[in-house]
Amino acid sequence: MITIDLIYSTIIVLLIIIASSFIKSVFNFIKRLLYIKNFSGYISVLDYHMNKAYDMVHKDKILAYSLEAYRVSDDEYKTISEDFVRLVQKYLGPTLLKEFVNLYGNEETILFIMLEYFSGRYEEDEIRKSAMNNITKED
Repeated sequence: MITIDLIYSTIIVLLIIIASSFIKSVFNFIKRLLYIKNFSGYISVLDYHMNKAYDMVHKDKILAYSLEAYRVSDDEYKTISEDFVRLVQKYLGPTLLKEFVNLYGNEETILFIMLEYFSGRYEEDEIRKSAMNNITKED
């Protein structure tokens, strides 16, 4: 037989679950608003670290190809871009990386953004452009 105490206990547990769910959704809403409000600051931090990582990867792995006017092979490009992403992740550290994953919603999106940044910078490589121009002028 169900007692009054059991009914009250069940109602209290359900109210606690509903209240905690509501508080969590309010907290997530406020967190998203803060991300939006501080978006330019987050982007500045991410841009700084991606720029720093690109400069290091460019100097260590791409510059030799650019100076010799060789194109990086697709396999080498994939390896270099993966090195770039790992370096950005190291620069950001686990706490900031987690913040960016939260900001963008998942890890796949932040990795996509890093790879797009790398691709854009690689294509804009001025030394590579001038080397390619010299090659086409010689033909």
